[in-house]
Amino acid sequence: MNIQEAKEEIKKTVRAYTARTAAGTFRIPVSRQRPVLLIGPPGIGKTAIMEQIAGECGVGLVSYTMTHHTRQSAIGLPVLTERQFSGKEYTVTSYTMSEIIASVYGQIEKTGCTDGILFLDEINCVSETLMPAMLQFLQYKTFGSHALPEGWVIVAAGNPPAYNRSVREFDTVTLDRVRYMKVEPDFPIWKHYAVERGLHPAVLSFLELRPERFYVMEPGEKGFVTGRAWEDLSEILLTMEELELGVEEALFGQYLQDEDTAAEFTFYYRLYEKWKKELKPEQILTGAADMPTNLPSLPFDERLCIVWLLLQRIYTMSGAYEEQQKLSDSLRFFADGLGQGTAEQLTALVDERLDRRRKSLAVRKENGLLAAGEEEREQRLFNVIRDCREAVRTGGAADAFSERSGQEQKRAERQRKELTAAIRNGAAFIKETFGEKQELVIFLTGIRERSVCAGILKREPELRTQAEQLLGADRREAELRKRLE
Repeated sequence: MNIQEAKEEIKKTVRAYTARTAAGTFRIPVSRQRPVLLIGPPGIGKTAIMEQIAGECGVGLVSYTMTHHTRQSAIGLPVLTERQFSGKEYTVTSYTMSEIIASVYGQIEKTGCTDGILFLDEINCVSETLMPAMLQFLQYKTFGSHALPEGWVIVAAGNPPAYNRSVREFDTVTLDRVRYMKVEPDFPIWKHYAVERGLHPAVLSFLELRPERFYVMEPGEKGFVTGRAWEDLSEILLTMEELELGVEEALFGQYLQDEDTAAEFTFYYRLYEKWKKELKPEQILTGAADMPTNLPSLPFDERLCIVWLLLQRIYTMSGAYEEQQKLSDSLRFFADGLGQGTAEQLTALVDERLDRRRKSLAVRKENGLLAAGEEEREQRLFNVIRDCREAVRTGGAADAFSERSGQEQKRAERQRKELTAAIRNGAAFIKETFGEKQELVIFLTGIRERSVCAGILKREPELRTQAEQLLGADRREAELRKRLE
């Protein structure tokens, strides 16, 4: 199972476990709601998908790394209480509420979400004293005498023993009470996620060329590389390039802790830097650049650099268009809910709705439920709303919101047209330079992997037909090679 399949399976599990009958009872009794146990190598995205699942299912999320906990924090501290048995008073030991269970109740109070996910990471690496309590929790959903609130789904994660010396094996009794999911690294799945996240083109193109370098981790060996390492390296590269700080070769080994992988990527990154200086992607995508005569004779790795430099620029444009369209839609939705009224009434209503939106954003931010770029987008929206509010307050311009909404939509439409032209020009440049070969297949595949670009491709009959023919032929060729092997 790959990480995307695991994500979809857990989403179905959350929806099934939280589904209720018309009478309000759970369709699946709590006693039959097996916790999910997700076991897979480190760095493949087990933690990342939990935030995505919670956001997409609209439920709460509480996340704990269990190696940071002791038995006392998990089940609570002992307290002495007086109890009577058979008419005689005794001093007995009880326990305060578990920190973990208390956090779940706190989350319910803050968000109002009665349903949620309790994610317990590195569950099979806990201390010897805590392990019995964890096994009890997986079986009975209780820490000490305190049960997990109904409507909350347990998802636990851990690494296989081969990757971590402190891992403890689960016994058969425990495994018979969980839903066991084994997850393996999968580059094509990760690549789709990486494209949507806008990872560095040198990282994406290098792994396109050398997919075996995506995940390097042999049990017992010192060197390793994970998907997390590539993503973190991408972030620092993008930032350092934007700030013009200069990238030293030592940086790559700090993230890619496998000498061969670090050395290969260092060489490839220098090729990327070379073509970034010599090529002018912006001019190519506007159709204004002249084609250098030496491009068709370049080695494949350099031709791949060129394709991904064009894709990076298109991805940047598509990201800007997507954000602008979301801003326009949010502003229109906000404006449609205002209705009519005096300047004072509209100003008061704007303040009230803006305050609610800010509080909702703060809660989601505190609980790690904000999608990438959402906070920045919301801040842009707040600034636009404040400008419109001021126009209403000072001049009584009741239509300030609708006018600004129209302006933002026109801006989004202009960006969509520019993006469409860039995709057309990019495809034409690659076709003229390299022909209808692997370079064009990679370019069109990259376009289809970015959802915004794929949507535009559907509106371009000629490009869409070309993509379907090329990619279909490429798939058939790959299937034939596989059969022959």
